[in-house]
Amino acid sequence: MTGFETYGEEQRSKIRDTSRMGFHHVAIAIHDAKANYEFYTNVMGFELVKTVTGPTPDGGWSKHFFYSTGTSDSGEQGMIAFWEIHDESIGSDFGTNLNKSANLPWWVNHIAFDAPSMADLERHRERWRSHGYVVLEVDHDFCRSIYIRDPEGNTVEFCHTVRDFTSEEKRHAYELLMDAQPPLEKQFGATLWQPEGEPISVGGQ
Repeated sequence: MTGFETYGEEQRSKIRDTSRMGFHHVAIAIHDAKANYEFYTNVMGFELVKTVTGPTPDGGWSKHFFYSTGTSDSGEQGMIAFWEIHDESIGSDFGTNLNKSANLPWWVNHIAFDAPSMADLERHRERWRSHGYVVLEVDHDFCRSIYIRDPEGNTVEFCHTVRDFTSEEKRHAYELLMDAQPPLEKQFGATLWQPEGEPISVGGQ
């Protein structure tokens, strides 16, 4: 028991921070800075805006790369960052694939970027295909997502939320969170987009 589950919905709403916020950035260690640059600029469409160099705590040094992912309608600047680390205390064989390092399948840990419209999602999908990627597209009902993997093997996603959450969904979310044996929901359809040709349906019911 964390204590939070003892609060009713009215009490939880009073302690909830409702101000607008988002990630300033997420930072991930990498091995191949050049491949990382080519992927996140050309394939993802982001812009390298800042590189910070400096010492590490144990006598090594690092580069810290910041890529702009765009500015939201509210003026928030989104970024993702990567580390190139040179430090003998860390070594050079550290894991950079988040799922492989945690002994998890490829779909568990992933990084999702917002696509404000379906047109944006389709534009990202077609750019990925033009670079030779096989794109997985999934209809999650409340959102639609596309997925590929970056040079370190990490799964990246563009996601478009297609509708608002209902009050019933919000209420039911907490019930499911606390349910040790929750009912399983419908599995929605998935599509594979090859670099060329028609899409292939791979699931759903």
